[in-house]
Amino acid sequence: MLKCPYCGHANYNTATECRKCQGPLVKQGGTVYAARAYLVGPERARRIRDQALSGLVLGLLIKVYWGGYGPWPIMDNPTLAGIRGWLEPLLLYGGAGVYVLGWVLAWI
Repeated sequence: MLKCPYCGHANYNTATECRKCQGPLVKQGGTVYAARAYLVGPERARRIRDQALSGLVLGLLIKVYWGGYGPWPIMDNPTLAGIRGWLEPLLLYGGAGVYVLGWVLAWI
């Protein structure tokens, strides 16, 4: 099995490009296939998606803990309520948008 130098995915020995990221694979004889030009690349796109997923999870935690969806009391401090008003949508919608953008950047 050949490991992709870009994403680390295991591929068949006869493969010329990775099944996951379509990156070029190097054969044992030293044959290098034409490199595909990426705008960002699969590894950087994965890091972007990981960071976006962290923001999305943080936005969900803010929605649950500050939004009163549990058995605990609602945080009704005016300062925290003001922060929650713009931070929650920023993390939820921004995180989801950047996550989708990371998937798109992995392919272009």
